[in-house]
Amino acid sequence: MIIEISVAVVAIAFAALVVFLIQTLRSVSDLLGQTNMVIREMQEQMNGISTEAVELLRHTNEVSVDVRNKLHSIDSVVDSVKNIGDAVQEVTSSVKQASTAVAGTIRNSVPKDPKTAGETAQHVLQTVPIVIELWQKWRERKKAESARPDETHRTAVSAAVPNR
Repeated sequence: MIIEISVAVVAIAFAALVVFLIQTLRSVSDLLGQTNMVIREMQEQMNGISTEAVELLRHTNEVSVDVRNKLHSIDSVVDSVKNIGDAVQEVTSSVKQASTAVAGTIRNSVPKDPKTAGETAQHVLQTVPIVIELWQKWRERKKAESARPDETHRTAVSAAVPNR
């Protein structure tokens, strides 16, 4: 009897073990199915990403070729601008040399004036009061003439009409 009970307990334990193993295997199977689905989705996304990356690289190459062609097309313009800059620099240098030569000639041809700036200022200051005095006399004379318009008019009329 003990052997029969032992065999029955072992059979029940084995059956329980099989049930739990079946549940575990089903869980693992579901997990593997989900993993397989995730891997397929990732492959699809990677295909989409790689397609976009290829398109992006192609577009980038087209843009770089276009930029390179445009840079080559403006090389002549840049060279022309450089040549113009060189020509302007030469003209500027020539004008500078000519103006230096003219200034040197003028400096050498102008006689040396011994008067200093102070002497010239002193001469101007001496002349200013004389000019002011002449201007004031001229103004007084104008006022005097405008105050006597009748006398001036009579003189002009009497000179025009003879005495009877």
